[in-house]
Amino acid sequence: MLTFRKAEEGDIPEIVSFTMDTWEWGDYIPHVIGRWIKEGRAYVAVWGDRIAAVAAMVQVGRSAYLQGLRVRPELRGRGVGEAMTRFLLEEARRRGAAVATLLVAEWNAPSRALVKKVGFKERVSIYGGRPAGGAGGRCLSGLEAYEAVAEALGRSRGYACLPDEPWVCTAVSPWDILSRGTPCISGGALYLGRFSFGGAVGDPGVDVTSLSPDGYKERYATHVLYAMEL
Repeated sequence: MLTFRKAEEGDIPEIVSFTMDTWEWGDYIPHVIGRWIKEGRAYVAVWGDRIAAVAAMVQVGRSAYLQGLRVRPELRGRGVGEAMTRFLLEEARRRGAAVATLLVAEWNAPSRALVKKVGFKERVSIYGGRPAGGAGGRCLSGLEAYEAVAEALGRSRGYACLPDEPWVCTAVSPWDILSRGTPCISGGALYLGRFSFGGAVGDPGVDVTSLSPDGYKERYATHVLYAMEL
C-alpha cells in the first residue's frame, strides 16, 4: 500500500539512487533534491520500506506547480505516478490553490498520457535552453511595468514562468512575477529575469525559458504547459 509524506533529509541517498540515470544524460533531481527538501516542497510515496516515487510542489499565489515526478524503475507501470499526482493535487487543494500546472516535454508520450488521464489540459508551449544573448534594453518601473506585464499575461492566457525559477511555469498575476523580477524590453521582447514573453533573452551560460522558440543558441525539447482547475 502506498503512503505519502514530506521528503526528509535522510531520504536523499535513496532518492538519488533511482534518479541518477533517468535519461541518457542523467537527471537534474540529484542536484536539487536537497534544496527542495529544505524548502519543504518535496514529497515521497512509500511502498513498504522503500521510496517508490518523489515529486515536488511549489505554490505561487493561488497556483500550484508540480515538478520532478520520478518513479522507481522497478515499480513503473503500477499506477504509482498517477497516485502521486493525485495526492499532490489534493495537497494543493488543501493549501487553497485554485489551479495546478506542470510541464511535460513534447516527446514524453507516457507522461503526457498520464497528466491528461488525471484531468490536465494543454495550455501553452514553453521553450527553454541557453540564449544567444540580448539581455539589457530598457527596463520599466511603476505603472508602466505593471501595464506591460498585465498586457503580456493577457496574451499568454495568464501563464508565465518565474523570473528567478524559469522552469516553474504556472498561472500568475502581474504581482506574482513583478515581486520576483524587473520587466525589461530587449529586441521587442518583454522579459523578467530568466523568463521572456517573446524570444530567449539573457546570459548565454544560464538556462532561460520563453514563450517563443526564437533567440536560442542551444534549445532543449519543447515543453507543454498543462493546467487544471482545482
